[in-house]
Amino acid sequence: MYFISAPFGNYLKFKNTISVTGSWTVQPRPGLYKQIAKTLRYTKTGWRNKIGLRNKGILHAVTQHSHNDIISLAAIDKNDWYTFESFIPSDASVEINISCPNLDKQVDQLLPGFNIFNSSKRKWCIAKISPTADEKLVDKLVESGYSTIHASNTLQTVKGGLSGKVLVPYTMKIITYIKQTHPHVQVIAGGGVTCKQDAQDYINAGADHISIGSVCFTPWKIKGIVND
Repeated sequence: MYFISAPFGNYLKFKNTISVTGSWTVQPRPGLYKQIAKTLRYTKTGWRNKIGLRNKGILHAVTQHSHNDIISLAAIDKNDWYTFESFIPSDASVEINISCPNLDKQVDQLLPGFNIFNSSKRKWCIAKISPTADEKLVDKLVESGYSTIHASNTLQTVKGGLSGKVLVPYTMKIITYIKQTHPHVQVIAGGGVTCKQDAQDYINAGADHISIGSVCFTPWKIKGIVND
């Protein structure tokens, strides 16, 4: 299965893919277009940004939600996971994003309630981790009931989150650890997928699904990746 990762999933829909919308926070975080203009840059190592989860908030997300999409959620404050749970339909697919590098404050990766979304009613319940996530975090997620892990989000740098080919060795390392230690866990692999061979390399390494991110800046390339 191919996933169009957030925030691209807010805008793009393709046959043979699932769109992930968000990432949504409890309260609106305005200034999206200003942050894009100020911080989104293409560098020799990939796309870099400091957008920092600018979005219209969970109430907007729920009212606009399509049942075929996955809602990506990012908690900032202590009780946010519980607030999300009160808004989101019990059968909606979700992805908990515990890996955004661009927030304006430090956030505990596993705030209370991060595991409340696991339910047999949800087709997808995914945990999205950073490229530098350690093995203990992966173990904790699996112990808490997450059986699908998305590796990985952007790489934190001084100038913002970096995406693209730079993520490949990090994602490969996570795939290897999960498949050796928790073979029942499904892995969604992303980072630097710009052609069919990139996706196949992740599959060959043990990934079960593929996430498409920064290649969405050139959406005409996507069909060549997802169409068999």
